[in-house]
Amino acid sequence: MKSPSEVAFGAIQRTALHTAALLVPAREREEWSSEWLSELWHMRRSYVQVDETISLQSHGEIILFCLGAFKDALCIRELAARSGPRKPHMHGSAAQALLWLAAILLLCFLIASLLPGVQAEREAAKLLISPNALIISEATDHSSKPSIPAGLYLNWKYTHQRFFQDLAYYHVTRESAESGSSRMSWNVARSSTNLFSLIGIPLKFALEGHSDLPSVILSHEAWMHSFDGDPNVTGKTLRIAHKDVQIAGVAPAAAWRLPGAPDVWLLQADSQLATDLPFRTPGFLIAQLSPRGQDAMQISENGISAHNLEGMLIDLSGTPINAPIEGPWNLYLFSLFLALVALPAVSSVSLGETHMTSHQPSSRESLRRFLFLAGKFLLISGIGLFGSIDLAYCCTLSFSPAAECLQLVACFALCLIGFRWALADQRHRCPVCLRRVTNPASVGLASRTFLGWNGTEMICMGGHTLLHVPSLPTSWFSDQRWLYLDSSWEFLFADTRIY
Repeated sequence: MKSPSEVAFGAIQRTALHTAALLVPAREREEWSSEWLSELWHMRRSYVQVDETISLQSHGEIILFCLGAFKDALCIRELAARSGPRKPHMHGSAAQALLWLAAILLLCFLIASLLPGVQAEREAAKLLISPNALIISEATDHSSKPSIPAGLYLNWKYTHQRFFQDLAYYHVTRESAESGSSRMSWNVARSSTNLFSLIGIPLKFALEGHSDLPSVILSHEAWMHSFDGDPNVTGKTLRIAHKDVQIAGVAPAAAWRLPGAPDVWLLQADSQLATDLPFRTPGFLIAQLSPRGQDAMQISENGISAHNLEGMLIDLSGTPINAPIEGPWNLYLFSLFLALVALPAVSSVSLGETHMTSHQPSSRESLRRFLFLAGKFLLISGIGLFGSIDLAYCCTLSFSPAAECLQLVACFALCLIGFRWALADQRHRCPVCLRRVTNPASVGLASRTFLGWNGTEMICMGGHTLLHVPSLPTSWFSDQRWLYLDSSWEFLFADTRIY
């Protein structure tokens, strides 16, 4: 009867061999295990002593012998891998192409979500300004120049008016400003307190409550450049023209940019405006027309008339405040339409002839091919949207018409180039497995173009098709052709065929 130590050592040795057998290819594992177990039996028999036992030293040598089976198993595994059929080099699959496009789209989207100028453009596109609010100026002057004196504004404001329902006024001067250790030079608009309510512009982070200090409203550009877009900026104290003022809010992005390009608005009561501004200081007048004033503005070619400081009638014209803005979505749809219209002019939209062969693609293969092309177009369209936004607003912190123009041009270029690549990529993909054909070979002679076929031949390494591309399009061979390989070709791709 064997001792417990004999049984334990025997179990360890057999376990080592069975574990090493797992490294051997399955088709050779049974024969390999039988050979090593036989060698183990002979090894153990050679170390048996007279009393039918094996010494501890001998058991150690037998275990070292069993560990050598791991090296042998690895060698057999390596030889089997070398002797097996080599897989051909396969170009990227359809799923890989879509995955790369999706990764680029995700990257463009993440960048766009981090750009402050993108958010400013969205705000500018959504902002609705009161349609009755107009910039009033003398008919002989341009609305971008101040033409209404401060005294005339106060006269009209506190006398009965036929055409005006409410009035607001501001005058722009260049002033120095201080915020802590920072010093700025801003266009400061001294304006009436009802300016923003008359125009209908909602303020961001509006300060609730009252303070003894005058209130100022920051423009979006000044807020981003001087305060890094800090949402807690309201309530802070500034010093403008040697006077302490308090920030009461931030104006939205400037699609509605008022004449004079103010950086901040210093809100003052009419009595304070009369004290700070000389009587004949020209400024900008914002008026909300009454129903009678709206009718008169539409009917009369010269606008409306009112008395000036000397009691003489002057003709006034009104200019809408709300600047036309398309917004990112409308610009994207327009540029996408232009890219689709221009695509046939810069690239062939044909994917190759298949009716030249008796083998026709199945409806399932045709559907897969169409869905793959549609997927590429959709992802490229998304890249055009977010990529153009990234290019337009990567260097600007707020909305600007120049950024809109750049977005339109960039979106058109990205979509057009992307769609052209998608068609070129589709023309070189097997209609069956949607992998790119490879191994180009020149066929025919250029001197016999009109007598025989001359061009480039490429093959699908899955063994499905051949692609013939003419080097010089002729009347009988003007487009590339797909030739489906029949069953007689299968022996060449027995180990590499892809379905």
